[in-house]
Amino acid sequence: MSRHRITLLMTRPAAGSRAFVAALPDAVTERCDVVISPLIDIQPVAADLPDCDAAIFTSTHGVAHGPQALGRVAFCLGQATTNAATMAGWKAQQMGQDAKTLVAALTAQRPTGHLVHFSGTHTRGDVAGHLQAAGLAANSVAVYDQVLLPLSDVAQNRLKGSDPVIVPLFSPRSALHFSEDALCKAPLYLGAISPAAAANCAGVDHLALQIAGNPDRGGMIEVVQKLLAQALSA
Repeated sequence: MSRHRITLLMTRPAAGSRAFVAALPDAVTERCDVVISPLIDIQPVAADLPDCDAAIFTSTHGVAHGPQALGRVAFCLGQATTNAATMAGWKAQQMGQDAKTLVAALTAQRPTGHLVHFSGTHTRGDVAGHLQAAGLAANSVAVYDQVLLPLSDVAQNRLKGSDPVIVPLFSPRSALHFSEDALCKAPLYLGAISPAAAANCAGVDHLALQIAGNPDRGGMIEVVQKLLAQALSA
């Protein structure tokens, strides 16, 4: 049984990291020192927001930086984004957990009118492009940017230490940035939200790499619980 103090290194933007930690069971947070070191900063992009009949949101940031709802429909990826859109006044419908399932659901439903995907500058899945190819009137507008940040000195010191560090990674881009920026000597336990995220950090020397069964908060909480159990038993 491990006698080391375990670090949970959160790399999401600060608000998202705090919300994730708040959702963790006490059994996790009582055994971990939480260090928040965002790898990505969300910044608004000045954009002319086109009129649309319905919006597509694949993140809560799209909701926050997109247009006013005005009672319109929003097709959303994941429960958190759906909840955020509902709170913002959209008639929000959850349409899957990843870009592929969202595109498939919209292609099957075939909503009429002009669809706009309010996205980040860096996206995966080309949602609007696939919908256009399926014959739907869709386009994409970037309303926020995901600016890369270096790991903090506190985070790097934990990674260079001898105690275990658990690192949940919530996107392929943040996983790649972590793999390029981290100076790791500590026993490392990596959690990935998707196979693509896992592939981008697999080259970092690690003791364990867990991929979420579902690409959402619940899936990543399960990943952290599994990694903590592995770290405690090492």
